[in-house]
Amino acid sequence: MLKSQVEIGREYVVKVSGSLTRVKIKGESPYGGWEGVNVTTGRAVRIKTAGRLRRPVTEEPGFARTAPWYLVD
Repeated sequence: MLKSQVEIGREYVVKVSGSLTRVKIKGESPYGGWEGVNVTTGRAVRIKTAGRLRRPVTEEPGFARTAPWYLVD
């Protein structure tokens, strides 16, 4: 993914600590990259590069918002 494609307030599938998870981007970090929140755990996450972002999470009709990320796409 490219830096210009990242949207604040959107959820993305991100590689965090070796596993893929859903992260909501909250804003830009003053140190570079973005600050977000892990949707599953609620912990703060700093995304340093757009390369860690895999794809945006899309909401499909019929799926609950709490469905695992692999069922949402």
